[in-house]
Amino acid sequence: MASEPDASIPASRTVHDVALLRAEPAQRLLIAQLLQLYLHDFSQRLPRDSPWGEVSEAGLFAYPPGLDGYWQEPDRIPYLIRADGRVAGFVLLHAWSALDLPVDHAVAEFFVMRKYHRVGVGTRAAHLAIRRHPGRWEAAVSRFNPDALPFWRRTVAALPPTDLEERAGDGGRTVLRFVVPG
Repeated sequence: MASEPDASIPASRTVHDVALLRAEPAQRLLIAQLLQLYLHDFSQRLPRDSPWGEVSEAGLFAYPPGLDGYWQEPDRIPYLIRADGRVAGFVLLHAWSALDLPVDHAVAEFFVMRKYHRVGVGTRAAHLAIRRHPGRWEAAVSRFNPDALPFWRRTVAALPPTDLEERAGDGGRTVLRFVVPG
């Protein structure tokens, strides 16, 4: 899904090709390592007294949901994001609603390496994931990640979806619900 380069982005930062590839079981370690970068980035936004965002004695962030289910359960889907052929991030999808409402797909985790921020990689990867899986969607955004909410609002509005609504979720999350026709 190539697009015209944005004139406001220096040519050295232009990304011509974004691909979303289903992560194979052999790529579990790659996703796990990228997840550490994601959790590190997110940890700076958490309150200091939060137990989340702390590392173990081995220097690793915990991910309580675990990754194995993404290769074992049919409603959990792992993707790698590639930008011009290079690893740029990941998308983890599942089918659980943050609002306990019917949903076909939901964004569990979405990570784009900082190098690829603000050059369209995240938007293009999100569009690829969403268009690949038509149906009722949710994207829940943590109150501790204020930059993510404008990103998801812009990204979803550009699809365009149907039945777009924004709701307050538990833990101060904002949940975007929308339908993407098949």
